[in-house]
Amino acid sequence: MGFFKRKKEKIERKKLDTTHEIVCLYCFRDFAHDRVMFRALEALDADGYEARYDDILDEYRSQFGMGSAGELAVALDPDEFNEVNKSYFRGVLSSLKDDYGNITTQRICPYCHNILPQSAGFAPSTIISVVGASQSGKSVYLTSLIHTLRTITPRNFPIFCTPINNEMGRRFRFEYEDPLIERGILLDPTQKEKQQEPFIFTFSFSDESKPEINIAFFDVAGEGLVDTNYMDIYAAHIRNSSGILFLVDPLQFRAVGKKIQLKNALEYELGYSDEPAEVLSGLVEDYIYKQGGGVSEIPTAVVLTKTDLLEALQNDGEYISENSRIFTNFTHRTFFNLNEFYNINDETENFISEIDPNFRNALKRRFADLGFFAVSALGTKPESRRIASFSPVRVDEPFLWILHRLGYIEGYES
Repeated sequence: MGFFKRKKEKIERKKLDTTHEIVCLYCFRDFAHDRVMFRALEALDADGYEARYDDILDEYRSQFGMGSAGELAVALDPDEFNEVNKSYFRGVLSSLKDDYGNITTQRICPYCHNILPQSAGFAPSTIISVVGASQSGKSVYLTSLIHTLRTITPRNFPIFCTPINNEMGRRFRFEYEDPLIERGILLDPTQKEKQQEPFIFTFSFSDESKPEINIAFFDVAGEGLVDTNYMDIYAAHIRNSSGILFLVDPLQFRAVGKKIQLKNALEYELGYSDEPAEVLSGLVEDYIYKQGGGVSEIPTAVVLTKTDLLEALQNDGEYISENSRIFTNFTHRTFFNLNEFYNINDETENFISEIDPNFRNALKRRFADLGFFAVSALGTKPESRRIASFSPVRVDEPFLWILHRLGYIEGYES
């Protein structure tokens, strides 16, 4: 039998104030709790209360290739009602009585008219941005991550992950999870012309003292980060992010990209139109500088993807060792293991520093809270865009680190 000493890392916990600013997890606009709008309880045969198409909601949906939401009950602006029509719970505007005495509790975003989660205003909104160059594997990683968080992670942490509504659950399953994991078909990369709606999931804890949190994962097309017009569209989601998953594809580093391609006999040509350093420049120019100070305080996980391709470099002795931790899966159980993090962080950072020291140094200058990770979202190299098996390596580790940095799970040195 053995004992190990746990040393708790000091993390500044977020104070649970009475109310919190709301950040819509669909359009990423922020507003005070009393600026919400409400969906009427039902459509009525009364002037101004008839069922109608919601132009604001339909405009939002059209951005992501979704059809109209159809005829809905009218959206109500609380500013048009007397204070006696409004009810508050724990200081948060939570219900509204219409002109006919019907009370509605369905709050909607004043900017996009999507339904707000019940916890909006009562707990912090949490957004995890997934950024990186095109071809860095964002869609595949995001699918693998969410699948893991729903099926594997709850075995090791008292965390339960569910989609925020049935429509979102169906979309994730039929458009991402089933093709990739069930049928073994590699997903196409996200393109500027086809914007992907945020995936929003609710995380609840067995410990009832911890608030339920809603997390929006947003996969932005890599080209958008170096295109000013697209950066304007997505600036709000980065500005309001609680954490960033910055995916870095080893194939897109000039020092080793061609070598990895040849050793793995990959079937596609490399392109360097948006290297990791260019994506970083886009983030710095369009987000960090505009926030002031030139340094981001947001916990940012730099995630080296496609590590299964790096196995071909093991015997070279130049960039990576044969017994590297990068190729060995590790499961964090009940707490985030800080010793394991220090090891994988150092090894991944050293690898990136070897192949692109300028990129590594720029990261260190611009992000105050950095962690370096290495993952294989599939665990195996695709052949002709088909996947023979699905066995991801370390896929949830960067996300768990962000949860730890935000104070939702404990971290110890063992």
